[in-house]
Amino acid sequence: MQTVSIRDLKNNPSNMTKYLENNESVFVTKHGKPIGITIPLNDDTLSMGIKKTVALEQFKQGLISMGKMAEIMGIDKQEAMRMLNSLGLNWIEDDIEVIKSEVSKWL
Repeated sequence: MQTVSIRDLKNNPSNMTKYLENNESVFVTKHGKPIGITIPLNDDTLSMGIKKTVALEQFKQGLISMGKMAEIMGIDKQEAMRMLNSLGLNWIEDDIEVIKSEVSKWL
């Protein structure tokens, strides 16, 4: 997720629009602290709704877990997995070495 300060936004608003046009969400900061978030308005955003889109963006940025994302969206984990699969997003939270280690225990 990109970050744009209030000062940068005032002096050069095209920074914000550049990110939004590239379908990237943007944290707006004041004195280095996030005060808001902007999200691109596209067909996915409009069909999912703002709350779900923000939860998805937070998950994609690693700020919340898939379980927390599902909770915010009001769906169960299996539905969250299906949604992430349909969007082509990885929902496995362990790294590949942890997964290999776990699988090798069963072989």
